[in-house]
Amino acid sequence: MATAASHPAEHPVAALGALGWAHFLNDGYINYLPAVLPALLVLRHIPLSLVGSLILAVQGLGSLLQPLFGALADHLGGRRFVIAGLAVSAICASAVGLIGSYPLLIATLMLAGVGSAIFHPQALAQARAVGRGKGSHMSLFLIGGELGRGVWPSVAALIVSALGLPSLWLLAIPGLLTLPLLAARTPSLTPRSAAQAGALRVPWARVSALVGFVGLRGLVTFGVATFVPLFWHQLGGSLIGGASLISVMLGVGVIGNFSGGILADRFGRRRVLLAASSLSTLFLALFLVSGGFWWWVVLALLGISTFATAPITMLMGQDLFPGRHSMASGISLGSGTFLGALGVFVMGLLSARFGVAASLTWLTVFSLLAIPLIAALPKDARSGPAR
Repeated sequence: MATAASHPAEHPVAALGALGWAHFLNDGYINYLPAVLPALLVLRHIPLSLVGSLILAVQGLGSLLQPLFGALADHLGGRRFVIAGLAVSAICASAVGLIGSYPLLIATLMLAGVGSAIFHPQALAQARAVGRGKGSHMSLFLIGGELGRGVWPSVAALIVSALGLPSLWLLAIPGLLTLPLLAARTPSLTPRSAAQAGALRVPWARVSALVGFVGLRGLVTFGVATFVPLFWHQLGGSLIGGASLISVMLGVGVIGNFSGGILADRFGRRRVLLAASSLSTLFLALFLVSGGFWWWVVLALLGISTFATAPITMLMGQDLFPGRHSMASGISLGSGTFLGALGVFVMGLLSARFGVAASLTWLTVFSLLAIPLIAALPKDARSGPAR
């Protein structure tokens, strides 16, 4: 079973801090794209119908590979996947502004997604080892990622507005400088031996329900982050204004990340999932009938309710595969992310025909469809020691 090595385990706060910071950077790299899409579409002459293909490129292939990288991370142990993953994400995502060819742009975004797929499974297993399986500790790790998703769209938009699209290469600097910190402070996981592996028993019904739930939640998250800035731009808003809407949703969403794990430890996981999913559906509907200042308020509340589910579904996935926490993280996060990105790809094609506003309406329906899947998820269980 994967456990933390002695030196990092003696400093859990430093280890969790280093992992959270790396998560901040990695998720920032692969989620800032929607904020600069209006500029990218104009400067690179990319039609609206291909918007979904850009999101699918950065999220799709890498997400499918997450279970594979997770299984390799469990087998090899150590921390090399976390370091290599962040390096690839930093370099490839920051090169977007330097590329003029659409096929090369797609290939670069795919590599950025692969870097994230290498990073996430082992990082999530490390976070569980440091936090001993508690929902509150998993929430603290996930907060780093959500802050990255929230802050980096505005940072990228400011850089593009002030210095131009090619200057996005500046984003690579903090990621590359962080690599030595990961080598020094994060847990080195014990390799899983062949004797420990045994037969893999897959609870397919619950795994399918979990992947479906995470996929629909991912579709809502990616969909709002993709289409709200485009909708804002169509209304005559600025690049920075559209990015600020997403930054509010993703940035304030860290409250949901933190509270979701704590509430699940106290009240049970499925109860919190039901409440959070119902509220996020309500807030999506309110966004459609509101406007002006209220958009920021509603998107902030949507971020809180949406991201409250993240630490819970991650721990559920890890509990379904005891001792294979990297692989489990890859399945529950990667498969769901791919389905969400694939949904945005299809919606991007439909948006070119029916309009961006229609896509935002469909997202409300998809959010509602996720709620019945909660009944098929693993029964409520309080977080316990890592297995």
